[in-house]
Amino acid sequence: MIKKIFYSLVLFPKITYKNKILNYRLFDIVEVSFWKIKVILNNLETYEEVIFSHIDISIDEKWIKTKNWIISSSNKNLETEIVKLVKENEVNDFNFFKNKEYYDKIPFWTVLTITSKCNMFCNYCFNDYDYSLKERNIRKWLSLDQYKQIVDILYKSWTRDIIITWWEPLLSPFIFELLEHIKNKWIFIRLNTNGTLLLDKILEKLNNNFSINIMVSMHEFNNKDYYEINKEWAKKIYSIEWLKWFENKYNKKVEQLKEIKKYKNLSLDFLTILTPKNILYLEKIYNYILSNFDIENWHFFRLYSTKTTKWISREMITLAIHKIYKLNKLYKKDFKIVDSVPFCVTKNTEISSQVIDGELSKHHNIKTIITTDWNIQIMSAFDSNLWSIFEKDLLKIWQWDFVQKMLNNWFLPKECDDCKYKEDCRWWSRMDANIYNWSYYALDPLSNLDNKKI
Repeated sequence: MIKKIFYSLVLFPKITYKNKILNYRLFDIVEVSFWKIKVILNNLETYEEVIFSHIDISIDEKWIKTKNWIISSSNKNLETEIVKLVKENEVNDFNFFKNKEYYDKIPFWTVLTITSKCNMFCNYCFNDYDYSLKERNIRKWLSLDQYKQIVDILYKSWTRDIIITWWEPLLSPFIFELLEHIKNKWIFIRLNTNGTLLLDKILEKLNNNFSINIMVSMHEFNNKDYYEINKEWAKKIYSIEWLKWFENKYNKKVEQLKEIKKYKNLSLDFLTILTPKNILYLEKIYNYILSNFDIENWHFFRLYSTKTTKWISREMITLAIHKIYKLNKLYKKDFKIVDSVPFCVTKNTEISSQVIDGELSKHHNIKTIITTDWNIQIMSAFDSNLWSIFEKDLLKIWQWDFVQKMLNNWFLPKECDDCKYKEDCRWWSRMDANIYNWSYYALDPLSNLDNKKI
């Protein structure tokens, strides 16, 4: 990951999600290397890539130079226009490599929770942190107008990347109206879903109207496994006979997800929560997924303690780290544990440092959360509600002392002061430390100081 965040391009007024360049708008930014960035633009019909290489490092003399960048694209008209914009404005503040502190005061990424309802009953789910199984499907929703108001507040506060998630967002009766409102703000949209409702009609509507990254939870590798995961909690509400519906649902889900690749405006990522069962069967899950899907992003999440689940053990996370490391090498992939886990959880900190991405990963966790009760949380401490988004200015909340301390590693335990990895590992879970030990300064329950690298 780039140490000085490169998202200033997105925030730069001439090249943002809002502005149009030759009928193209910004779709995404991908880090190629420390000194090279791939900017992806689209016009809802085609995608174009523009490569930015930092002039201090790049050796390619054939590309067009600006003050700080060497720029290239196969679309020469777009390249010319981008170069023109850069040259006109580069003297001001056109620089990918702004200090991270600049972004600590901007809630750029926001998770927006739009429903507590779900059509699945997965026994690994940690969304019940806020609502019990019985509560989730009877809670009152905010209205579409209220969610539009929230989006307006987020946009005004410089949110440019919204993740629609928590439970099953496709059950919202106004999901498409809300997506349209977000799109009209030219805010990038990610949709987290269990994937069971991504039918042809839904995919066609998403593709024809939006450019969306879809992240699907994948925790199984056959129908029987899918049934067992849901049976324990679903039987409290439905009859066993009705539950047979789950037995053939997984294969249907997989076949439908394979259809996503034919839609040019939709991209597919996967997430898997590291439950003990998933860790034990990780080789089977890994092989099954890669045998059926050509994916670039697969995010593994730590299991948090909730009403129905308990903390993952140190031994199981250690096993997961070594398995992911070996599978990545075997399949030539670079999939990561993106939730915060201390490197010293395992004796081989060199391996853990390659597998754990932590809360500074570019698509995860330095984020605001807006709950279905319109409370503001931050991902590093979603056990605490900070305030209502309708009652306090989001930018001011983001600049509160507690939030800034959380973002700037204020709560690093004293035991870690001399650790070699503290700058990379620093975001291991302050939330679990607080839940487990009643202090954000406490050690993560997964940490093992005997394994710490000095």
